[in-house]
Amino acid sequence: MPDLKKILSISNFNKSQRQFLKYCLLFFIPVVIIYCILEMLAVNLPINYKVVSDYLNSHSKKIELMALGSSQVRCGFNPALSNKIAINIASSSQHHKEDFLILQGTIDRLPNLKYVLFEVSYMHLELPYHSNEFWKNNIYLKYYDINAFERTTYFKDRLLYLSNARFYSAKLRNYYIYKDDKVHLNKFGFDTNNYYGSFNKLNYDTSKITNNHFKIYTRENLDIFKNNTTYLFNMLDYMQSKKLSVIICTFPLYKTYLKKRNPAVVHRRDSILTIIKKKYSNVLLLREETDTLQFIVNDFLNENHLNPDGAKKFTALVNQKLDSFSTKAPKRPH
Repeated sequence: MPDLKKILSISNFNKSQRQFLKYCLLFFIPVVIIYCILEMLAVNLPINYKVVSDYLNSHSKKIELMALGSSQVRCGFNPALSNKIAINIASSSQHHKEDFLILQGTIDRLPNLKYVLFEVSYMHLELPYHSNEFWKNNIYLKYYDINAFERTTYFKDRLLYLSNARFYSAKLRNYYIYKDDKVHLNKFGFDTNNYYGSFNKLNYDTSKITNNHFKIYTRENLDIFKNNTTYLFNMLDYMQSKKLSVIICTFPLYKTYLKKRNPAVVHRRDSILTIIKKKYSNVLLLREETDTLQFIVNDFLNENHLNPDGAKKFTALVNQKLDSFSTKAPKRPH
């Protein structure tokens, strides 16, 4: 039987093969070194995921309220102003699928958790869920130790930079090169300086804002609606089984955004909220989507996100809902 060690030995390669191998090493070693540096820099960026992760780990035994959702929740709920010890694990483009996986993946670490806040926004029930290879799954695994891939994970699944090189390259440039210091994260990971959106650029001039272009989804999809609604009820059944008190929110929208919503999509969403209100005694609704009296132009970052001033008002409304629950919430089974 041939000796594999001899066959695979570099000394048995001819001159051209050794030369090729040498060139390969000269090319790939610097690439690997550069990637390792980029990964290290990305991991050490002071972004909100890292701050939230640190808070989750250091306050896991005390947290009473968990906020979940997309950037509307991330921008609109400030845990520092909450009446309960709270954590906000919302992030851009985060859907109910990720919300549910985060809750399931952290609940055993949070023995004092009593309340969950999440959103059912205008288009939530008619936007598809992300695939199991959604790039943020690396973030959930790296920072929160949550497997949103729903499969066996591998070493690469904890790597951040390659999960979304464009996103992290921009973050690295802003932080290390341009020294952008606009983001001011409190200990909860909430940006207390998050004022620099399109409304600020337009000096909160309502006449200019009226003509401002913005993106809004209006396409209907009944198949997705049925799937997402079923998933939502499964989430709520789980929360009920865990004896969690739930606040479902619709966040304030500026009047130009309200006018461009698809009425059929709004009607279907609202019909589900009505069913939820009747079916689940542990759920309260905080419906502020059309509140144009309490939330004025200066409370908005853009057409569908609040700035910290708006978040202060919204968090106060959340506190009122929390006070509406029984002072002795049912003890969650462990």
